[in-house]
Amino acid sequence: HALHRLFMQLHGWQVMGLHAGGDTWDAASPVEALGERLPDDARRLFETRLKEYGLDLHELAVLAATLENMVHAEADVRLAATFQAVEQPMQGKQMNGSEADHVIDTYMASFVMGANLTSLSKEELLENERNILKYYPSWPETQGFLRQVQAQVMPNAGTFGFEEVSDAVAEIGEQYGRWQNSECVGLHQTLLEHEEHPNTGRIRLGDFYGLAVNHGKFQFSESVSYLRQLGALDESEPSNLRVMIPNWIYGPNNCLASSGYYAVCCIDVCDGYMNKLERELGSHDASAEQLLQVVAALPDPAADLGGKNHTVSPALQHRLKEIAEHHDGRVPIHGRLFAQWMHHVHPRWCPYPHMSGTIAPRRAEEQEAVTGMKVSAQSDEIRQHMEQSEGRKSSAPTDGMCSSMWSMEEELVDSVAHERAKTSREHNSGFARAGFRGLFFASAIISMVMALAKLITKDTLMDSVGSGTGKKPAFACVDIGQTYAV
Repeated sequence: HALHRLFMQLHGWQVMGLHAGGDTWDAASPVEALGERLPDDARRLFETRLKEYGLDLHELAVLAATLENMVHAEADVRLAATFQAVEQPMQGKQMNGSEADHVIDTYMASFVMGANLTSLSKEELLENERNILKYYPSWPETQGFLRQVQAQVMPNAGTFGFEEVSDAVAEIGEQYGRWQNSECVGLHQTLLEHEEHPNTGRIRLGDFYGLAVNHGKFQFSESVSYLRQLGALDESEPSNLRVMIPNWIYGPNNCLASSGYYAVCCIDVCDGYMNKLERELGSHDASAEQLLQVVAALPDPAADLGGKNHTVSPALQHRLKEIAEHHDGRVPIHGRLFAQWMHHVHPRWCPYPHMSGTIAPRRAEEQEAVTGMKVSAQSDEIRQHMEQSEGRKSSAPTDGMCSSMWSMEEELVDSVAHERAKTSREHNSGFARAGFRGLFFASAIISMVMALAKLITKDTLMDSVGSGTGKKPAFACVDIGQTYAV
């Protein structure tokens, strides 16, 4: 949960293995995020560590740095494939500016199309770059972004080798998610302009489809069954289906599978709001009264996008107190009930939290592979819902709730930690963690994680690509004493 939020807020990366994906948070595992490069014995050691003790803040930071460095290493492998495709040697020659631009454009064209560069032939890579404008209309803006980052990384450079281009590609990868989030903001604003009622965060399904049919917004065309799997469909009124705007925006339907480690997704505005809430509270839980004071004082989650503060309705104040009573007087802020409350307070920006196992959000290509069915709605389905919406509009909520979707089912991110804190308060003493973790064990796991953080050496990378054997690049161990700026 912590790593997922970190990478989403920093880079817009939804790292594989770190996202709940419709399941409980304890079903996600950072071991999965490390991928196949983690040896079996190290994997078992890591899993035991996580299960029995967990990771402290320093170890978590090392793991975050490890994942980021492994992403950079993967980018180098894919960049090497691009060098081969455009027939640029990786050693012995410096490129001019236009040649470097061509390499980066070719690399990025397949990146934004979600293609695995190492599995593409030379002809496929070059074809992606030639046809990118047809499939990705905002490509000229993307090229402007690429030139901007290149200038940041390589100011006043006249010639460029693999090392310099690799540095630029690494920085592009880190900045791209936040840059492309402007497209998400545009989609978000379009949907809000057609909201069924003000500040409900919902658009009627017929109006949603109408944006595709009448305004050329092809993105708004998912089938009812796919919207349901995404958790983006409000079916509280079966005769008036509505799309929950934040659930649709932040869903995997808007993610780009650009890497073997992560997908680039829309950045959750509500999660940024939670960061501020956590800083103000300085605790994982609080009383209902304290939360109401903090929420009233904080700016709207999307204040920079025109969102305005509003008071919490009496009905929602009552709901928050119910949640506190459910937890013996304290509201855990990392749980489903509080997230549900936040959705009703800020329905335009905070997604509705479904119970685990009730949805199965997947990217479009994954959904089609699993079901064998297209995720786009058929023309008959679209026409039917558009006709049903004509002249039909439900009455606006009057109790301060954005919908009747409310249940007192709770799921905590870390139920064990919550119970420990509760026990600590009851006994007026801090929970004592195991006094002896095993110093050798701790050192072994940290050393293992730090060893994985070594990037592929350029010589090894060049040998692997140049040989044409298709072997996986080798990772070298680093000295245990090496430190990371994390």
